[in-house]
Amino acid sequence: MSISSFKRGYSRLLLFLVLVVACLAMARFQLWRAETRGERFEREQAALVSTPIALSPQQRQRADLVDRAATARGHWLADRTLFLDNKINRSRPGYHVLTPLQLAGSEAVVLVNRGWIPAPRLRSDVPSIRTTAGEIEVSGVTRGFETRIFELQETQPEGAIWQHLREADYRRLSGLDALPVILLQTGPDSDGLTRDWGSPDNPGTKHYGYAAMWLVFALIAAAYGFLAWQKK
Repeated sequence: MSISSFKRGYSRLLLFLVLVVACLAMARFQLWRAETRGERFEREQAALVSTPIALSPQQRQRADLVDRAATARGHWLADRTLFLDNKINRSRPGYHVLTPLQLAGSEAVVLVNRGWIPAPRLRSDVPSIRTTAGEIEVSGVTRGFETRIFELQETQPEGAIWQHLREADYRRLSGLDALPVILLQTGPDSDGLTRDWGSPDNPGTKHYGYAAMWLVFALIAAAYGFLAWQKK
């Protein structure tokens, strides 16, 4: 075997080794995603059947509030309603409707995701929402504000239709004293909104499938690398 042939064979082997390592790294990443999403799913499911907490102005520790069944008593600030864009329900585009609920006897509010509504035919139109007047009690489960957002360029919310809902943006632009969580409403109401908060299936399961796929790719790359080396 010539030196040039040996170098080409060594280069091919190195390439296959890199592919194997890359595939194994992707498999490990998918296993991590399965674990983290599975744990979050279990917390969310447990929240649905746990004894609800009553939200109050004194509760400001996010870690103690997030992913909990909760109730809140107060009145809607209907004129401060926001529409979170690009929300799909059964293949139809629409918005999530978020209205602050001013807690009884306080200036503090909790932002409530009241559900989904289809987008009007004209994107320039803002949907009309029926909102109950007077003091009410809202039940639901708490979630955090958006934290991981991929944007090519950071956008600033304008008007009633927002692309993203960051806690800092909401506090700054609304001027409201908001609790550090969002309440996903689950109780019935006469507003006609769709409250469907995701599949009952564990989202971590699909990541185990992805991990298995990457392991198969790693085995294929290793087998081709071994055969190529043996042939040389």
